[in-house]
Order: sequence, then C-alpha cells, then structure tokens
Amino acid sequence: MLNDEGGFAPGGPTPGGWFSITCTDPATGDSVSQTVWIADQTAATPSPAADPYAVALQAENSMELPRPDIHVNPAQAAVVNLPTWLWVDASSWHAYSVSASIGSVSATAVAIPVSIRWSMGDGDSVTCSGPGTPFDPDMPAATQVTACSYDYSVSSAGQPSSDGDLNDGSFVVSATITWSVSWSSEGVVASGTLPTLFTSTSTRLRVEQVESLVTEQAIVRLGRRPQGQSS
Repeated sequence: MLNDEGGFAPGGPTPGGWFSITCTDPATGDSVSQTVWIADQTAATPSPAADPYAVALQAENSMELPRPDIHVNPAQAAVVNLPTWLWVDASSWHAYSVSASIGSVSATAVAIPVSIRWSMGDGDSVTCSGPGTPFDPDMPAATQVTACSYDYSVSSAGQPSSDGDLNDGSFVVSATITWSVSWSSEGVVASGTLPTLFTSTSTRLRVEQVESLVTEQAIVRLGRRPQGQSS
C-alpha cells in the first residue's frame, strides 16, 4: 500500500511527492517499507527550448532596412571624363537591430552597413566602403575631395530615353548596400552570424559628351573642374 509520508524535504527530480511503500507478506505478516519519490502523472512534460539560431533568423527576416537614397554630381547630366561624385544619405548609414522570442529563448539580430556597389549602367561598377561625400556647390570645387566617384568614358546617347529621342538617352545607375548581420541570444546563450542582406535603388543618369572647344564652358556651367585642374 502507499502512504504519503510527511516530513520529507520537497524537491524531487520531477513534480510529485515522497511516498513510503510498505509490502506485507500475507503468510508471515512481515512488512518491508521503502521511501520513494513518485512523479505526478498529470504534470506536463516540459517543452524543449527553441533553437536560438532559428529565433535569430526570425528576427532578421523581420528587419526593415533602408534603401539607399542616390545622389550624384553633376546632378542633371554627367560629363564624359569628368568625375561623377556618388553618395547616399549618411543619416541611414548605421546599425539596425531587431529582436524576436520563442518561448524562453530571445535573440537579437544586428545589421551593419559594409559597402555600396554602384552599377553605372555602362557595364562597369565601383564599390565604395562608406556612404560617400556630398558635393557642396557653395564651396570651391578645388577644396573638395571624395573617395567615391566614377569617370564615364562614353556618353549615354543611344540609350533608352523617356521622350524616345536617343540623344536624350540615359544610363540606369543602381546602388546596392551590403549589410553584415550578427546575432546573440538569451535563454539559451549563443551568438554567430546570419546571411548577408542587401538593399538597392536605381535611377537614370544622362551622360554628355562635351567637345574640347566648349569643355571649359561646360565645366563652369556644372560648377566642376576635371581632376588635376585648380580653380
């Protein structure tokens, strides 16, 4: 028979209670008792903890990263052999984080911008390690420098145009930001890296071929000077 024995310290391996099991030999009347912990049969089996990497992936999938806001100079039309400055808004160039939870496990994914790949529409591209430097038309051109620019070697004449005039053709320029993503978790302590993310934007840019006799006039009109010339 089972007798609930009071006085035993609580805290067995599973929900339940201490019991004394007494066995009596009907032939001799001798009894033997043993105290054991008996689990509560109605207690639910604890669910296994969620995979922290899967929780981190869920966080990454919910991220809404900014698309690059493209800026170039000259803004209206680039010029063959004149450096075209390239940049995006620096206000969005920072880390973004999102967290997710499943059960007792929570994870945070952090995305950091690494570089921008500029596809210039003429079959070439340039990769810049940062957002680029805005060109300031109020400052002397000779005092401004950038590490992110591109020199077109051909005009965009003959490319598709909005008005159907091939002389007004333009190149499709796209900027793609590469985001490095890392993660860490609580509940189940772990960390690591997640798949790389990308955000991109495109715009059209007309590139003019300026004849040598009017190059200086064009440069003045654009507020720029070729590399190597001072104002």
